[in-house]
Amino acid sequence: MATTFAELEAEIKRENVREEITAAREQGKWHGRPPFGFDVGSEGYLTLNDNYEKAVVVLDKEASKRQLARLLRIARSTVRTIAENSKRYTAQ
Repeated sequence: MATTFAELEAEIKRENVREEITAAREQGKWHGRPPFGFDVGSEGYLTLNDNYEKAVVVLDKEASKRQLARLLRIARSTVRTIAENSKRYTAQ
């Protein structure tokens, strides 16, 4: 019997957390690890950091991912992620 109540309580907590995350995202707040070139400010919104310029360079240069990664000293997967999410870096 106690197990049933514990499972019910855990499910209610999960639902509450999901609702809070959804509400925060609707307000434009960031949840989770910030993308390359950004930090999460005290209010929960993304703010630019020193690496933002590197991300802009990735989008501006006409070079391979490997060359860009070596030039900027970042991982190739980071270069790929920046390219895939280019709207995030051009909207600023």
